[in-house]
Amino acid sequence: MKANLSALALLAVSMPFTLCATTYLDVTGDSSTVASLDITSVVVNNDATTLNLQINLAGNPLSPDWVKCLIGFDTVTGGNTTGPDAWGKPIFMSAGGTDFFVGSWMDSGTGAEVRSWSGSSWDAVAGSGIAVGTGASSVTLSLNLSAMGLSEGSTFNFDIYTTSDGNSALDAAGSSTALTWNNNPYDSSPNVLSYTVTAVPEPGALSLAGLGTLLLAWRAKQRKA
Repeated sequence: MKANLSALALLAVSMPFTLCATTYLDVTGDSSTVASLDITSVVVNNDATTLNLQINLAGNPLSPDWVKCLIGFDTVTGGNTTGPDAWGKPIFMSAGGTDFFVGSWMDSGTGAEVRSWSGSSWDAVAGSGIAVGTGASSVTLSLNLSAMGLSEGSTFNFDIYTTSDGNSALDAAGSSTALTWNNNPYDSSPNVLSYTVTAVPEPGALSLAGLGTLLLAWRAKQRKA
């Protein structure tokens, strides 16, 4: 029995912690004829320090490689309510305002930047830890929660856009309105998305919870034996 319990304890300690994720679906086919501009869904999760946003697309973001994925965040009152965004595109949130901007690019090597609204300009955010990952039909952007003043329990509004050089939003995760090549103003406010930063249990608590579950299963098995 001791050997069995030791094995259970070792297994519980090694059990991985799966992040809880929130999925936001978007209508397929509400963008231009380029599949990699068409957002199908967005999956958001966080750990103790990092916010992760996986942008799922109808096509490969590297083919063509000029696709841009942008994110507008409304984290506090008093952001940019009229645009333009940090890249000069007429994209904004008329209610609440955009406080932080993330811009990512797929050409010339993937990359991204984070900027914050000072009240009069978009300034680079130091220590954002921004990282970009690409899949066959997805772009994942990760950044430090602290860079945007977020922590456990923080709720913020956001929207995600695909675009290209010289265009405004060509698809938006929060809207099913069909968009095509344009440089028209785009206001996210009527269809803004919302996310709350979830609590992440301490590793010790996770191990104890896992061990408890395994012990209950072991005892049930012993009773049947």
